[in-house]
Amino acid sequence: MPETLITEEVRALIGTETEPERNRFPISEEMAFDVADAIEDGNPLYQDAEYASRSRYAGIICPPLATWKDIGPPIGYFGAGQESHFQVPLPFNSYGLNGGSDWQFLRPAYAGNWITRQFKVLDIFEKQGRSGLLVFIVRQETQTNELGQVISLAKRVSIHRSLPDQTDIGEQADGDLPSLTNVAVAPPLPDVILAKPEAKEAAQRYYEDVAIGDTLPPVVKGPMTTSHLVRWAAANGNYARIHWDLPFAQLQQGLPNVVVNGSLKNQYLGQLITDFAGDEGWFRRFFVQHRGMDFPGDVLAASGVVTGKRESDGFGLVDCTVELRNSRGGQTAAGQATVALPKRGQSLPLVWTEEPWTD
Repeated sequence: MPETLITEEVRALIGTETEPERNRFPISEEMAFDVADAIEDGNPLYQDAEYASRSRYAGIICPPLATWKDIGPPIGYFGAGQESHFQVPLPFNSYGLNGGSDWQFLRPAYAGNWITRQFKVLDIFEKQGRSGLLVFIVRQETQTNELGQVISLAKRVSIHRSLPDQTDIGEQADGDLPSLTNVAVAPPLPDVILAKPEAKEAAQRYYEDVAIGDTLPPVVKGPMTTSHLVRWAAANGNYARIHWDLPFAQLQQGLPNVVVNGSLKNQYLGQLITDFAGDEGWFRRFFVQHRGMDFPGDVLAASGVVTGKRESDGFGLVDCTVELRNSRGGQTAAGQATVALPKRGQSLPLVWTEEPWTD
């Protein structure tokens, strides 16, 4: 293994920007519904046009972490799906994993908005991992609407690990084919029909009523099944094979099972935070790191604690630590979030100012 995996070609990517890419279709009410339905988030702002029209948003909005849908992703013509992520010219066989993100939400994304996104490579570095060198690529994503107004900013980290050279499995003789490792079939049993989760109404929280040490009402999902993962792929448009193709996950990527999407776990934490903010609050900032993998059969619990209160420009901001744990006892995602909560008698704006990034 070389001392460094970052070639001059790779290093030259730092500072480069992609061409702006406008989505194939505008956000639709169907898209907002499909995303919310896939993550089992019953928030009527995403699904009920009459309710949303009476709200301060005055219309259907899209869940803030799901404003871009990969329409017609590069899965080949009726092919088997994406085999790689975050395409960069790395000098080794690699698969990009979601290392985490830092979001700023600056305005709502409405049904009818055309979304354009652009990426800028901020940094590329490497660290020693348990199985060898890992390459980290940090990119800023900017999403704008059809008026050129910034909807969100995200600083995204992808992690690339070198994989052993592999012979094309399809060309091997039958006797040489590797075998799959058995995995437990995720519950429920075939004769069990689960009821669809119902949304629970909650009173609006106000800044004055929140105290440091308060816990956020938890969001619990699962047991996870491959159906959760496929539904999310369909709503999100991302068909990366490690999330639904067991032979590919085990034989090509060295994983024990198909894995729960990092983007889906982000959605569960996002629901935790937006539920806490309520219709009159604002999901301001969200930083998350992925620290482990979740698999079908796991129950995932998103939770959080209020760690700080502060005022800025007349608005009350509440800082929280958040985490996602599975039923095997592992913490698989953790981070911080900031929400703006209205003071009594106050209405919060729907447009917010960009904050400087901090390392």
